[in-house]
Amino acid sequence: MSTTTATFRMLLIFISLGQMRLVTSTIVPVDGVFIITMVADPDGRTDMFLQLDGHDAGFVAYAEEYVIAGLTVGLYLKAGTRVGARFTGDPEDATKYGMALASYIKDSFVTVRSNGYSSSQSNAVHFHHQYLSGRTWKSIPATSTFRAKHNGIYWVSARPDCGSGDVSLNVGGGLFNVFCNGDKAISASGAFYLLAGEALQLTFNSGGTLQGGTSFSFVYLEGNQRTYLNNYQHAAYTAWADRTGTIYKNETLSFDGRIATDYGWLYNPTYRTWTIGTAGSYIVSLRGDPHSSTLNVNLYKNDDIKYVFAWYNEGGTKSGQAGIFDFASGDKLFMISPNERYLGPETFMSIALLWTGSGYAFI
Repeated sequence: MSTTTATFRMLLIFISLGQMRLVTSTIVPVDGVFIITMVADPDGRTDMFLQLDGHDAGFVAYAEEYVIAGLTVGLYLKAGTRVGARFTGDPEDATKYGMALASYIKDSFVTVRSNGYSSSQSNAVHFHHQYLSGRTWKSIPATSTFRAKHNGIYWVSARPDCGSGDVSLNVGGGLFNVFCNGDKAISASGAFYLLAGEALQLTFNSGGTLQGGTSFSFVYLEGNQRTYLNNYQHAAYTAWADRTGTIYKNETLSFDGRIATDYGWLYNPTYRTWTIGTAGSYIVSLRGDPHSSTLNVNLYKNDDIKYVFAWYNEGGTKSGQAGIFDFASGDKLFMISPNERYLGPETFMSIALLWTGSGYAFI
């Protein structure tokens, strides 16, 4: 972990059901990269749009029946920026919403965006050369390529520009798609183990140029993160890291249980279960397998899906998503096929511990 004196700050936004049309907001206290998570409510068919300084920032957590397409994104924000959300739908049918805003020690983060609120300069790409090497956004018209500079765990998110079409995110050979549902730009994110030099590519699927609304975030979770990753398509991404920074790649699924204990995959392949060992706040990401009969994958915390996150794959795409969740020791985490079919070999899930303790994140 960087020895910077910057202190950790965590801000929570609890959305008041009594103020459905004007969602609670908060002011960013320091400059830095913030991870923002939003979860909408499918019962109320209510979308949530992220707002910065009272204006839509182009990110949405949308809801359909039985589907909670949440949002997790990393953005560089200046001190004084007001972060909030607005939403649509019938508030009388809404029961639960969640939003979390987390700032970690800022030297641990890298963010790359094409424009907007990423910095005081618009239409520019900014990244920290200590962690990331790459070329400027405009130098590669159809594809932007960046490379990891260290072995380790990275969290990546991307969003398309709905004026130009869908974008694919290729992380070390693992493909995610980010797409537009009408005028709603659907983000994708995940945590990955990357070797130094491995590429992250953002490509405009139809050729041409990446438009100004295209967004890309790249976060290096430094070596003190204890992380368990599992990607059945790419064995190289089965890894976990202990607090000394040692990365263990290509090991079996058994590990010491300080983060979680694992069972059920081989015995009941319609779901996967972990029991959390260490209380704390985690980034959890998942993606269904578009080539299997599963497609949809839901994430449950204990027995409650509404408090957490559900994601589905649309039309054969591989659009995964992530969220920040607070877990107590003994909490159950379930990845479930809602149609009770087999979880396909390309099903992806990762659990990354950000910090220990309780009460830091709510979703």
